[in-house]
Amino acid sequence: MSSAVKAEAWTGRVEDDALLRGTGRFGDDVKPDGALAAAFVRSPHGFAKVDRIDVSAAKSAPGVVAVLTAADLEAAHYHSISHGHDIPGRGGKMPFSPHRPSLAAERVMHVGEPVAMVVAQSAAAAQDAADKIIVDYTPLDAVTDVRDAIKPGAPQLWPEAPGNIGFDWTAPVDPEGKKNAVLDKAFAEAAHVVKVELVNQRLVVASLEPRIATASYDAAASRYTLRCGSQAVAAVRGQVAGAMNVKPDEVRILTDDLGGAFGMKGWCYPEYLPMLHAARALKKPIHWVSTRSEAFVTDNQGRDSFWTVELALSKRGKFLGLRVNCIGNLGAYFTGVAHFVFTTHVSGCLPTVYDIPHAQVSTRCVFTNTLPTGPYRGAGRPEASYLIERVIDAAADATGIDAAELRRRNLIKPEQMPFTTAFGSTYDSGDFPAVFERALELIDYAGFAARKKAAKKARKLRGLGIGCYLEIAGAFPEEAARISFPGGNQAVVSIGAGASGQGHRTVFGKVAARRLGIAQDAVTVTSGDSARDVPGFGAVASRSAMLVGSAVARTADAVIEKGKRVAAILLQAGEGEVEFADGKFKVKNREASLFEVAERAAELKKQGVIAESLDTTEKVKLPPTFPNGCHVAEVEVDADTGALEIMKYVAVGDCGNLLDDIIVEGQIHGGVAQGLGQALTENTVYDASGQLVSGSFMDYALPRSDTMPAMTVEHRAVACKTNPLGVKGTGEAGTTAAPPALINAILDALPKGARLDMPATPERIWQALQAAT
Repeated sequence: MSSAVKAEAWTGRVEDDALLRGTGRFGDDVKPDGALAAAFVRSPHGFAKVDRIDVSAAKSAPGVVAVLTAADLEAAHYHSISHGHDIPGRGGKMPFSPHRPSLAAERVMHVGEPVAMVVAQSAAAAQDAADKIIVDYTPLDAVTDVRDAIKPGAPQLWPEAPGNIGFDWTAPVDPEGKKNAVLDKAFAEAAHVVKVELVNQRLVVASLEPRIATASYDAAASRYTLRCGSQAVAAVRGQVAGAMNVKPDEVRILTDDLGGAFGMKGWCYPEYLPMLHAARALKKPIHWVSTRSEAFVTDNQGRDSFWTVELALSKRGKFLGLRVNCIGNLGAYFTGVAHFVFTTHVSGCLPTVYDIPHAQVSTRCVFTNTLPTGPYRGAGRPEASYLIERVIDAAADATGIDAAELRRRNLIKPEQMPFTTAFGSTYDSGDFPAVFERALELIDYAGFAARKKAAKKARKLRGLGIGCYLEIAGAFPEEAARISFPGGNQAVVSIGAGASGQGHRTVFGKVAARRLGIAQDAVTVTSGDSARDVPGFGAVASRSAMLVGSAVARTADAVIEKGKRVAAILLQAGEGEVEFADGKFKVKNREASLFEVAERAAELKKQGVIAESLDTTEKVKLPPTFPNGCHVAEVEVDADTGALEIMKYVAVGDCGNLLDDIIVEGQIHGGVAQGLGQALTENTVYDASGQLVSGSFMDYALPRSDTMPAMTVEHRAVACKTNPLGVKGTGEAGTTAAPPALINAILDALPKGARLDMPATPERIWQALQAAT
């Protein structure tokens, strides 16, 4: 690793010992003794009426305890399991969210939608019985491509969504049309107007650990418990409670170790309600493990959008205006923030690192007979960077200005900070030119022409692509933390964000230890229990470091301030005389450790001398941060076969102050791997009837280790000015920057004018070569 920012010596992750020894607690490791097993009958059709469900044979099958259909849940009056969060669209109109049942009753809207649940003594018995259920369907005409769904005469999924449009949105808000008039003028007067049509294909999340759930009910406490993989137990609790029409404190969500999430595991899913319903009725816990085949047709999928991008430029290449039009695929139902991916998460990033004074984004979110979409690592941020970086390369071709030089002329300068965009976002900090130039230096941009010439002699086509990025990080702006002192010289930090490999226990334990001046092994970090831990929005949107970390820091500071008042009593001094350093409260030649003061505070509280112990909960409310950077890829294409080799890959980023440099670099590598998957290998394909034809790893190509290049990673930190730790977030940087860097590099290698969409498989590259020659 090369780095311009050096953190303290790395002491390892506290999570790793259990994971490496195989003693982690994942969903199937904590199956209760005596738990029953669930299996689901799912729709084989993309769109159909449900005429009849015959469960008689399943009910009499060996080991079966119960069979549930929508009719069995009707008396409970459960609500929709998902709906879009309200944000105003065009003309102030809110999104339309159709009712989404946990078990389909009259219609099935996509392949994989659950129709019935079998509960049996074993998973095998449940699946055998599920195979005996007969469902009669009347197939209906389906529509799976958003471009077809908005055409006149297309099948209509929901009468309340004419044209299948669930949400129509534009930004910036411009009720009088003045901003659009200025934008139109910029385009009319531009020396160059460049237009590109782009596809951001649908992706399967494919988390290493599939979704797993255990449902139970405690009659004495009148409380449901759902143990499931979750990035935010409080958020899932709210969704489950809302769907079941019960109070949030009547639901407990538990998550232990989590084998991958990436935005997909932050939601209530259809399986959870019938499982909880049956657990209460049968007075036994019920366990379900998704198969990989089920995951392909049940887990929220990502991306799936089509973009038209126009860039206006002056004669010298100055960016004057940007127009973006999007058609985004919601799938058959509306999930919580699916529309954010195509709307606010895009406008919040634009115009990324470039000074573009006038801009507009218009989006239509469309229903289709496909699995619902939702956030997937980046969730709009990769789309924003991809569209701007692709149109800039097209502009370089059109104007004859070198692609790096064109970017250089338009980068926002440090002296322009704070910088407010056409969409109202305010960048507080950053040195975009320094990051950019360092990336070009590391890739040896000046020597590329010679390398390209040498490759040509070997019948290889060499290309170089730039992917600058800036992302809006934070999402929901509030987060809480609690620090408590159970005794034994220990501090417990409770947070609301659930980790799935990010090292939260290490990072936030370190933040608390540094702030309190105590050893890191004296700190325990807890999360994953909605009844125990502080509520939080979750580990999404690159927000944990900035919001959870800041909440922990602020709580630690509050502990110290409270401790000074107690220490003054203990040390027989005035509060103003007490100082705190290195985990100790001091007054001249007298001192008491933080833990001694915490223990004494607990005693004083019991005696009624003070109102509070040192156990403290604090919240923060912070504006978003804007991590940024530049990735550069250099590739070689075999002119005869289209085979691709990534020769060099440079990633230079500014995520603000680093809390743990090794973990940050791991996040960059992982993000690039997923971005590389989108750029080169992954593609979710539905046919016209709604069948998923890429429903296994035989057809859906995840990136392999031999696809990943050696990477040069460097951090050029500029401290954020809007939170106490100066951090910006980094979890989605690689996924955001890799696709434009790689696709631009491939197109640079191909003949000018070649057309290529993701994924750039060897076949597609070869076809693009044939079409362009």
